[in-house]
Amino acid sequence: MSGMGEDEARWREAVAGVLKGASYEDTLTTLTPDGVRLEAVYPRRSGTAPIPGRRPATPWTIVQRVDHPQAVEANALALEDLEGGAGGLSLVTNHSPYARGFGVAIPFGGDLDRLLDKVQRDAVVLRLDAGAHTLDVARLLGEIPGGTVHYGYDPVGLLAATGALPPAWPSTVSVLASHRQNGTVVTADGRVFHEAGATSGLELACVLSAGLAYLRILEATGIRLEEARHCIGFTLAADQNVFATIAKFRALRLAWQQIEKACDLAPAPIHLHAETAWRMLSRRDPATNILRGGLATAAAGLGGADSITTLPYTSANGLPDGHARRIARNCQHVLLSEANLHRITDPAAGSGGLEAMTESLCEAAWMLLQGIEREHGIVKALQSGWVRAQIDRLRVPPDPIIGASKYVLAEEPAVSVLRPLVESTAQLPAPALPRRRDALDFEATP
Repeated sequence: MSGMGEDEARWREAVAGVLKGASYEDTLTTLTPDGVRLEAVYPRRSGTAPIPGRRPATPWTIVQRVDHPQAVEANALALEDLEGGAGGLSLVTNHSPYARGFGVAIPFGGDLDRLLDKVQRDAVVLRLDAGAHTLDVARLLGEIPGGTVHYGYDPVGLLAATGALPPAWPSTVSVLASHRQNGTVVTADGRVFHEAGATSGLELACVLSAGLAYLRILEATGIRLEEARHCIGFTLAADQNVFATIAKFRALRLAWQQIEKACDLAPAPIHLHAETAWRMLSRRDPATNILRGGLATAAAGLGGADSITTLPYTSANGLPDGHARRIARNCQHVLLSEANLHRITDPAAGSGGLEAMTESLCEAAWMLLQGIEREHGIVKALQSGWVRAQIDRLRVPPDPIIGASKYVLAEEPAVSVLRPLVESTAQLPAPALPRRRDALDFEATP
């Protein structure tokens, strides 16, 4: 902290008396795994402008996962979500790397018609999470008019999750772009990297490099960069570390602005979706997940997410029932309607600590992005094992997990789910990244 003022000097003098000879650096500063140095206190940052993102005073869209394997049951849950105030649905099929053993069995048969029965398409934002079968589902959706659709095609994420790229994925991107329905076509998705243990900086770097790869592919198909950038959406995992999550969401917008400038484009707001982190969920004492999900949702909203999916608190136990889904969406309603978190544009702007965290994280992500690009892009960096090596190098032990490793209940209460979750322990072929929840090791012990 340069330019120490009189107030700070007095504060440091008082702190020195409390520390009684202990090191200020060791006691009151923190170095994150990304190398970001966090001070104990920061002066207010003057002269800063909000980072352009969600329209001022506009609520983010509440998006609920639709992942029940049976289309009729999935439709009933989705209609209940929409009646309860959700504005978007994420259609998770059994081909999605995030289906976790569930997912609607589309695109084949009449399941999609049954799934969307009585859904007012023109009033609902749809997000596809269909993995390698995205184009099949998109074609079926094209037969149902109306509404905004984010296709969510993410071949880079599929490579990271399964070890294989979808066949002819560049041509799939091109076809999807030609059938765009008001939303985005491809998604640079950070969830797979977060679930594999990536730090915030590495998650951002992988997302940025994936976005660059999609930008290049779209341009190569003859789409002007000005139009191509609007075909790309972004997804990040939001966890319970509120300040770090706010900084991560802001840093992504800042870093992508730099990429747009390098492409001679005037920066424009990106579409940024958030999903609360699977990695932070605990199967033990699942009620504590309500707190984690609430903190993560608040952080994503304050960080400028355009839409948010809050995972129901029983997701690590199995397929959530209507009660758990209601709590998830009502968490967002409380934050929007009672806390009014959306009212202020970029509320972190001007905060000395959050501005410093955002800038430092952006710099760390940019350095890692340069490393990925030296590997000739994210696809090569995954295939060569470079990304996996960085995850292993930067990995740190998880913090204590309430209910799983700390303050463990003597007796676990019964948990209501529609179907139990069976987490796969199968080894995936390289270069797939191993993904797991932080609480898994503790849950394996009595």
